[in-house]
Amino acid sequence: MKDFSDEIKNGLKEVQLEILDELDRICNENGLRYYLAYGSLLGAVRHNGFIPWDDDIDVMMPYNDMVRLEAIFNEVADTERFFYQSPSTDSQFGLAINRICRNNSLLIESTLGGRNVHHGIFIDIYPLFGAWKGKIARKRQIFVAMKRALYLYNEPPKHKGRLITFGSKVLLCIKSGKGKIIAYKKLTSKLAKVDFDTSKTICELSSNVRVMKSEYDKEWFGNGNRHQFEDRKYIIPDAPDKILRVIYGDYMKLPPVEQRKYHHDYSIIKLPNGLEEKIDL
Repeated sequence: MKDFSDEIKNGLKEVQLEILDELDRICNENGLRYYLAYGSLLGAVRHNGFIPWDDDIDVMMPYNDMVRLEAIFNEVADTERFFYQSPSTDSQFGLAINRICRNNSLLIESTLGGRNVHHGIFIDIYPLFGAWKGKIARKRQIFVAMKRALYLYNEPPKHKGRLITFGSKVLLCIKSGKGKIIAYKKLTSKLAKVDFDTSKTICELSSNVRVMKSEYDKEWFGNGNRHQFEDRKYIIPDAPDKILRVIYGDYMKLPPVEQRKYHHDYSIIKLPNGLEEKIDL
C-alpha cells in the first residue's frame, strides 16, 4: 500500500505539536490537568518524542477537568486556529473521547470519514474516571461505558462477532435518536459519580475492553512532571513506568521491525499550508 511522503508525515506531527502547545498553555493558565498517554507517553519515555512509526498524540485528563476545558475553550483558546470537538460541539462526532482540531487542515480516517464532522488534524483527549470498587461493580462500570459508546456512535461495532453485533442492533433499535442522546448523557453522569479526585484507583473508559479493565493508582498520575518530547516539554504522570507496564508490559522492548508501521487508516492529509496527499486504503 502506498504511504504518505515524509514531508506530509513530518508536517502532520508539527501540526499535532502545535495543537498540544495550545492545550498545554490553556491547562497551565487555568489550573487544569493533562498527561501524555498511551503511545505519546511511551514515546516520551522511550524516545523523548514521537515513537518513530507513530502518527498521533494522545492525552488523558480527569473527567471534570475535561468538562471544564470544553466550557472555557472558546473564551481562552485561539479559535481561529483550533476547534474543540465533542458530542456537544459536533453532533455527528460519535466518539467517547474529545479532540482539539486544527482549523484549515484535513485528516480523513475510516472511523469518521463518512460523517459530517470537523475533519481537521487533531489530538485525542481521553477522560479519566474513578474506578468502581469490587469485581462485579467494575464489570458493571465497563458495561455502562460500552453502552454509552454504542449510543453515541449509533452504529453496531464491526468485527466483534454476531452476538455482540445483534445485541448492539437491538439496543440501538430500542432508543430513538433523541433517546440515544439522553441515554448517553445519563450513562456519562453515572460513570462520573465516582470522581477522579476522591478515588484511590482510576480508569479510562473510552478505549477497548482490555484497556477499560486496566486500573491505575491515582498517585501514579499525581501533579505530573515536564518531560522532553521532541524539542518541547510536556506533562507526563509522576510514575510513568508503572502506568506503561500496566498497558504494554515490557514497554522498553522494541517491536519486531515488520510491526514498526504507522497504524492509523488515514486516506487524506492536508496541512494548514495547503500541502495535501491522498492514498488508497
